[in-house]
Amino acid sequence: MTPGAPSRERAPLDLGAEQPPPADYRNGDGALPQRRKQARGARWALGPSPLITRDEVLVSVLAGVVLAVITTWPLVLHMGTRIAPDLGDPVRTVWQVAWVGHAMLHQPLHIFDSNVFYPHSLSLAFSDSLLGYGPAAFFGSGTVAALVRYNLLFLFAWTLCFPGAYLLARELGLSRLGAAAAGAAFAYAPYRVTEAGHLHVISSGGIPLALFLLLRGYRRASAGGRTLWGTGGASALVLAGWLVSAWQISLGFTLGLQYSYLLALLALGAAAYWWRAGRPSLPPRTVAITCVGIAVVGGVASFQARPYLKVSHDYPTAKRTIKEVKTYSAGPAAWLAASSENRVWGSATAGLRDHVHSKNESVLFPGGGILLLAAIGLAVPLFTRRLRLGLLAGIVVCSVLALGLGLTGAGYPYRLLYDYVPGWDGVRVPGRVFTTATLFYALLAGAGAQALAARVGTWGERRSLRGGAVLSGVVLVLAVVGEGAGHLGHPVVPQPARAEVGLPGPRMDLPTDGPADRVWQYYSTNGFYKIPTGNSTFDIPAVDDLRGGMNGFPDLASVEKLRYYGIRTVVLHLKMPKLPGIVGYAFAEPPNAAAAAAKPIAGLGVTRERTGSLVIYRIDPGPKALHGKD
Repeated sequence: MTPGAPSRERAPLDLGAEQPPPADYRNGDGALPQRRKQARGARWALGPSPLITRDEVLVSVLAGVVLAVITTWPLVLHMGTRIAPDLGDPVRTVWQVAWVGHAMLHQPLHIFDSNVFYPHSLSLAFSDSLLGYGPAAFFGSGTVAALVRYNLLFLFAWTLCFPGAYLLARELGLSRLGAAAAGAAFAYAPYRVTEAGHLHVISSGGIPLALFLLLRGYRRASAGGRTLWGTGGASALVLAGWLVSAWQISLGFTLGLQYSYLLALLALGAAAYWWRAGRPSLPPRTVAITCVGIAVVGGVASFQARPYLKVSHDYPTAKRTIKEVKTYSAGPAAWLAASSENRVWGSATAGLRDHVHSKNESVLFPGGGILLLAAIGLAVPLFTRRLRLGLLAGIVVCSVLALGLGLTGAGYPYRLLYDYVPGWDGVRVPGRVFTTATLFYALLAGAGAQALAARVGTWGERRSLRGGAVLSGVVLVLAVVGEGAGHLGHPVVPQPARAEVGLPGPRMDLPTDGPADRVWQYYSTNGFYKIPTGNSTFDIPAVDDLRGGMNGFPDLASVEKLRYYGIRTVVLHLKMPKLPGIVGYAFAEPPNAAAAAAKPIAGLGVTRERTGSLVIYRIDPGPKALHGKD
């Protein structure tokens, strides 16, 4: 090998970065003026794409795993028995992921026609789909396997946020230390613990990861596509970015909608810069890959949107009314209110939290440490001025929109989105827009941490103290994690008794109400037998009718109603786990399970069997006397 020639042995380790440019270009002393002029108008990050090796990526992933395990401890020791943070929505989500995987294997053309809310069709679209997690359910079956699978995905969601934000921050010009702070600030933003019970909300790591891949790919393509991976490296990164974008959207529109609009805004900005730069040509391969990527994203979004549009048309209650959106909106107090689970700010902001109607959806305090670091990052020139102003604008816009209709008496400016922008009239909880704001906060906080650590390092060197920058940086990263990682509960998840496994469906478990029906959904992962109830984000009149008819079970009216709905088996549970309640409108039917079990059944055409704490009723075929044909 010729002396001084670049080694080819290092090539497989790099993520598509070209060789670092000469020092005179990096230092800006006037060399290569034409290239500098082009870069100044087209770049949002200082300097060239950094060299990011696979070892560095691996370390960031391992750091994400370790932090996820520590901050959710001891969940990793109880994967098949416990769940975080409660027995509410997470239990329903266990079923959700399991069903999607089951349907992909057994009825791929009818994924949305799930086994719950029988006999209603498209019942998976009664809440966010989480389609992107379906392949995780290709292995294992039953309730325990479904619970282990969910817990692994729960840890994965926290994990991915760290390397995703880390890599994006590195691509934007931060050092490893600053990028680590950015990763920690995004993965452990105080807002995230508020949404710990909603897997589709905390699964936001694909957003920064996709942006990193797209940004790096297009920057390499604009430089001629010459990477250490060869001429196809830039196109591979671009394709990967679009595929990750499609996967992120496939998890549901809660984050997919806001991410889609973020992509659209970034695309408009990129088009404007392309036009101002004289419309330079891109490699045909990159243009083709971009068209393919946009088509994939559009196809995934369309595939998901169709059942939701059909449900919105068929069920008037599925449409988000202004009144419902207002319920989940908040005033400016939400910006200073932290979750009660937050160890640092939970108690300190309790008074402000009292002024927020939805205390688990509209607590948007970004964290004192993150706020301070972001302010420093906004002031120091580690990012370009345009990028800093863009991140600040993103924080302001997302923070205002996250208040929903609560900022002004008339509900503006969020009301404009609700009335005129496609898709936003289907959003029930505006506060989740704050997820995007946490990414912008994290990037600025990473820059602030890097600048602060460098200042500490300079101070230490003047006093012959080495390692001050690294040590202070590590302290800042851990402080950010400590500020945002809240206290999560780990309740034991109830399991079905042996006597109820394999009972014929359609089957109804009693008592029935919103909290209990989540558990019955979870139980149905044992074979996915049909059940007439479940937990959805809107009221379904037929389900309300069936639930209400169980008040006097077992009596003639309730049994005839069960026959009308085609229910063959009823399992009455005499002992129930302690479940999170739904205040104001969730009432268990029948209200007293023991009294119901003692009622006579003579003349009802029903058989009864007592097994432990279960009473199993088998409904014999009979005339559907209570209801006529619709």
